[in-house]
Amino acid sequence: MTTTSPPTTYTARWYNRAGIWIGIGINPASITLGGSLATKLDTPALLWVVPIGALCLWSICVGAGIIGRRRRTKFVEWSTNTFGIGAGAVLINLSMALGMTGWAGFQMGLGGTSLANLFGINQASWIGVLGMGLLVLILGNLEVNKWNWFVWLTTLSSLAMAIIAAIIALQVSDSQVSAPPSPITTPQAIFSVITAVIAFASLFALRSTDFTWDLVSDRDVIFDATSFITVFLISVTIGVMLFRATGSPDLAVVLSGTPLALMGKAFLFVSLMSPALSTMVSGSLAWTGVVKNLSYLPATIMLVGVGTFLGLIRFDQSLILFLDWLAAIMPPAIAILLVTGLSGRKFSTQVALAGWGIGAAIAIMIKLSGGSFHLAAGAAVGLAVLFIGNLILPRTQ
Repeated sequence: MTTTSPPTTYTARWYNRAGIWIGIGINPASITLGGSLATKLDTPALLWVVPIGALCLWSICVGAGIIGRRRRTKFVEWSTNTFGIGAGAVLINLSMALGMTGWAGFQMGLGGTSLANLFGINQASWIGVLGMGLLVLILGNLEVNKWNWFVWLTTLSSLAMAIIAAIIALQVSDSQVSAPPSPITTPQAIFSVITAVIAFASLFALRSTDFTWDLVSDRDVIFDATSFITVFLISVTIGVMLFRATGSPDLAVVLSGTPLALMGKAFLFVSLMSPALSTMVSGSLAWTGVVKNLSYLPATIMLVGVGTFLGLIRFDQSLILFLDWLAAIMPPAIAILLVTGLSGRKFSTQVALAGWGIGAAIAIMIKLSGGSFHLAAGAAVGLAVLFIGNLILPRTQ
């Protein structure tokens, strides 16, 4: 008589994962994004353009999260099943690794500068950047319970920092300091803002399967994605308010010149530590999938080293540029991952990989030529190659 194992029971609910989603939504990066977007469009336009981008981002999060939950699979397995175990696995890991390295540069630059300001060494911010890099490297390799306690600590610190930032924006506005001139609304600026909003959390949206694979229902995925988008919109709005009031999208600079500076800078630094640690882990694991025989420890040293260098040159001040290039490369991959994951059909991994490559190439060419619709064009071309290729070639794995 043979026996079968009882089915696995999945009991995680949306509130068990909410801290992760909320922490991504309301943090220094999203506030900085708001300040950067305010340089592209005036406030009335941002009030309707940003929600459009946020709705697109919410849809990606829900789609990816539901795929992870229904298939009970994490991102690595999902992406490998889509693009293959050879060149496809290398390219998806390379994209994730480069993206995580860019985010490490953002976190090291802003967090390190805040740390330097906290100790009163504003003129030597490089010391703070190096200090943060060393701290992230040490803590990241200790693997202390994978820093679960950091999730809510970071979230609460981000919330406190956002409140302080909002207070500062209101105080400066009340003092009638001359606001920077509002930019002219153009179709190119509108597309640029929507692109930046989607690209902001596109990597997280894909990796959200790592946090949804064991959820009980699709409704839990929707609740988590909604909590993320809600606080994200609040955070971006605070960033817009800060820029309109101060003329600077640099949080470290804005916080340093106020009576609430000490608290604000402390919260800013703490709120960046957990994302920096998770970035190091995700990015290092991705680099081990790119570089043959590269083990985890050397990968962490490489990622933190490059991230620290980017922090020293204040890469965080180039957030929009980084997101713009990310939006040229990743949308075809995202579209193909979502369509193949939700359709239930069998697609050729070779065709899927070709669709991503051709779509990304088209998007880059459009971007280089000055076009602003490279996100939509790249995704559309990638999907066209996917469907046409699978009509011509056998659907083999």
